[in-house]
Amino acid sequence: MYLKKSFTVVVSFLLFGGLLIGAPLAARGQKGWVGTWATAPYAAGKNTPPAPYLANNTLRQIVRVSIGGDVLQVKFSNITGKSDVVLQKVTIATSPDGTKSEVDPRSIVPLKFAGKYSATMPAGTRLVSDAVRYKLKAGQRLAITIYYGACESDEQLTHHYGSRTFSYILEGDHTTNAAFEKAVPVERWYTITGIDVAARKSSAVAVLGNSITDGYGLHGGLQNRWTDVFSENLLKNKSTRSVAVLNLGIGGTLVSGSGVQRFDTDVLGQNGVRWLIIFYGVNDIGNGVSADKIIDTYNYLIKKAHAANLKVYGATITPFKGSNYFNDKHEKTRSVVNNWIRTAGNFDACLDFDRVIRDPADSTRLLPAFSNDWLHPNAEGLRALGNSIELNLFSKLPPVEFK
Repeated sequence: MYLKKSFTVVVSFLLFGGLLIGAPLAARGQKGWVGTWATAPYAAGKNTPPAPYLANNTLRQIVRVSIGGDVLQVKFSNITGKSDVVLQKVTIATSPDGTKSEVDPRSIVPLKFAGKYSATMPAGTRLVSDAVRYKLKAGQRLAITIYYGACESDEQLTHHYGSRTFSYILEGDHTTNAAFEKAVPVERWYTITGIDVAARKSSAVAVLGNSITDGYGLHGGLQNRWTDVFSENLLKNKSTRSVAVLNLGIGGTLVSGSGVQRFDTDVLGQNGVRWLIIFYGVNDIGNGVSADKIIDTYNYLIKKAHAANLKVYGATITPFKGSNYFNDKHEKTRSVVNNWIRTAGNFDACLDFDRVIRDPADSTRLLPAFSNDWLHPNAEGLRALGNSIELNLFSKLPPVEFK
């Protein structure tokens, strides 16, 4: 997406941030913004923060963005909460490599919300910061540091389990503390849900999936999900280097359940999306959902995405022999679903992930070198998936023009 106005006018237009947004947030794409990072929010359940908790304390969280930009906004959520969450101060800063708590002190910049440094999110709402000038580089690791006021540490706290990198808690206000020494680590994200950039000629790919997309088995902040590998390849390619990747995977979920329920918010609510990848269904099969039901769900999501002018690509379901999901009936379901995904005219294109990482000697199981637990690929398997995607699928649609 791009704006034809001058950069000064763009910034003036974008300063109407800091707005509370109630649920649902269906198809809310805003002109001039493109998502560069996103995660799917849901209730923490048993995965609440450890002591000293979040209320009146500071949490530093690190993410990897895809495309860069000179103006950004950060998104926050209390959508599952039952009480107010108060953000007393929030700063952003460059994380040198994304694997440690310290940030570059020269890069620390405060965020504002409707012109103020603090904001309150009532239960069931979202919040977007004011636009801020910041030299965000493509592929950069960015730290978001929040000093909370009121914030309950209960099961309704909005979070995302699969951060695959540590966040850090310190008592009191440490929003400008570059070192962040002796912090309590927790491998989760809380409250944050997205980062958008003001971009003239950029678009985004949304990825809807489950634990394989969410990066099951990865740790240490290496940002090596298959979506990260895919993003790195897009950024290196001249014709796709302005295409962002938004990972909206949630482990343990079903496309016929959570996938449908959160589609409007998690996919259609993102800014600048032109493509959608659906890599979803293995949990449905493992839970006995029929091939017809899975295919009907795909058709429903494809129809909704096409109505929003998105291209929709389907990824085949990868093998799982050796896991507790496997039996002859489930394998038959996988075969029927994958044949449908591969059939021209159903999805706009097929990403044949099954063929990329299956064992040539036994197509019902993962190649041993790519297996974590015979259901989830390991880091090498995820890299193979990310490297298998044809980049020309994302270079044929022009960005949307905003006047």
